[in-house]
Amino acid sequence: MEHSLGIAIIGAGITGLTAADHLVKSGREVHVFDKGRGAGGRIATRRTPNGVFDHGAPELQAESQEFRDFLAALGAIVGECGSNFGAPGMRSIFDQLISKLDIHQGAEVTAIDGESGGLGLHFADGRLVAPFDTVLVTAPAPQARTLVAPVAREIAAEIEKVRMQPIWSCLVEFSEPLALEGKSEGRGAVLRADRMASKPLRNDPREAWVIHMRPEFACDQLFADRAIVACSIIEAFGDAYGLTLPQVRYLEAHRWRYAFADQPLGRPFVGDTGNRLLVGGDWTLGGRAEHGFQSGRAMANAVLSREVVKV
Repeated sequence: MEHSLGIAIIGAGITGLTAADHLVKSGREVHVFDKGRGAGGRIATRRTPNGVFDHGAPELQAESQEFRDFLAALGAIVGECGSNFGAPGMRSIFDQLISKLDIHQGAEVTAIDGESGGLGLHFADGRLVAPFDTVLVTAPAPQARTLVAPVAREIAAEIEKVRMQPIWSCLVEFSEPLALEGKSEGRGAVLRADRMASKPLRNDPREAWVIHMRPEFACDQLFADRAIVACSIIEAFGDAYGLTLPQVRYLEAHRWRYAFADQPLGRPFVGDTGNRLLVGGDWTLGGRAEHGFQSGRAMANAVLSREVVKV
């Protein structure tokens, strides 16, 4: 048999990064593949000509001591409310972790096969990379189901039960301060709104906000033009809080097609016999970053436990 390349992880969000970190620290060879330009998944920071915007998770809440310890080891900043933040952006939390892992960006996996003496990964550019002894898929549920269906129908059938919701986020800078708290809970169609300068250790003179809309709003405008959606969000934001909004200096909308699960799997991951192919993500347990962390740890431990049993 051709020498195995070790373990492949598809997706570099919090689930994939957590699993990779745990496996690498246990001495395993791990390769992470992500179709995007930057790791972190929905713990994301957009760098623009007008500064940075946390257009993904605005903060990370940690209920378990294990997750608190994980974030503390990465240098996350704990705010007054007990939530965790990164600076200068939320994605900064993972910078040191990302730098230590073998992550291939812009690497879109289009298929998995089991005919290479192990598991093989097909990429959008036509490459086949094989064989891997183990593959962990940490993509959103619908994308994961599409990937694994040809080689693991039972896994795909389990994933089919998961329902995920979209969210639109709006990145906006106003010319004058708004009469709102830095973290404003949702009203109307708005899920929440966050002033970038209100987060710990942010030296930010801008009146820059990220507005997250409720899934119902996103479903109504799921495939609309981003510029049109951005204007709709600003209008809804002003109406929801009774504001006459000042001039807009920067405006952009971002769609999170699969933001969170309103019908999760109910367990940390699903895998085949022998745990050679495992699938997980925050959608297995809920929608928070901690759920993704728990899924990643559980998958990594399942791989390590399998290897102990084999010995």
